[in-house]
Amino acid sequence: MKTYRIGIVVGLALALIASPGGNLWAAKKRASAAQAQGNTKANPNDPGGHSAKGVEFAKKKEYDKAVEEFTQAIQGEPNDAKNYFNRATAYRGLNKLTEAFTDYSKAIELMPQNAAAYVGRGEVLLQQKQLDQALADFDKAIQIAPNDANARRFRGYVYISKDQWQKAIEDYSVVVERVPDDGGAWERRAFAHRNLKQYKEAIADYTKEIATDPKDPDGYRHRAQAYTLAGDNAKAADDFKAILKMKPDDVDAQSRLKALQTRANAPATTPPGTSPATAPSMAPPAASPH
Repeated sequence: MKTYRIGIVVGLALALIASPGGNLWAAKKRASAAQAQGNTKANPNDPGGHSAKGVEFAKKKEYDKAVEEFTQAIQGEPNDAKNYFNRATAYRGLNKLTEAFTDYSKAIELMPQNAAAYVGRGEVLLQQKQLDQALADFDKAIQIAPNDANARRFRGYVYISKDQWQKAIEDYSVVVERVPDDGGAWERRAFAHRNLKQYKEAIADYTKEIATDPKDPDGYRHRAQAYTLAGDNAKAADDFKAILKMKPDDVDAQSRLKALQTRANAPATTPPGTSPATAPSMAPPAASPH
């Protein structure tokens, strides 16, 4: 699992798998691209089988060849939304975002109720850091398909980028309900809770993140930071120790654990003129962004 950072995280890494009905869907771990709409059945308007060939090239990440095949499929079926959608997905694989945007827009024009096309175009806009326009597309996708996990996942990301923590929590709550093993969604919902100083909820979500990938040290690091902010230094220390069992040379964990141990062993002091009962506690260090 990659450490979560505020920034664009929507690179394309497609893997195409056949659904029972013969349609093909594009999927990506934790941050899925919109569904590919190809069909491998013979089509009289596509005698060369260009749509199916394009899907096969996309499977192998040969996106330039996929674009060529989908272009020929479009010439045979100029009013079929799926070919524009698929070519847009291939263009994204080539990082040709302008072309991808144009094709997603055409797919939307031909099939206005296709939530996946709005998600795909929203991802392109997100890659271009056009947050408000991306948000509008994710809103439309969710209007069409309220429980679409992809649309909710990306809209939640936009809300985090805009510091709209409660809205992000609401969207990621839908994602984790539908995809409980999505560690990234648990992490981002925890991040939103943490920024609202809801440390108990953040810790619970980081624990879920850890459960999805117990061998990833970053999950323990995130939870340790939340424990520190909550004032539970002992449990924070335990998480840093867990990291060091996996990565003994982890400098960040070493330094943070040492700081916690130093603080725990330091003699209690009372500021002049302050009674022990009212002495201010040492504020926990600010958690590093992730």
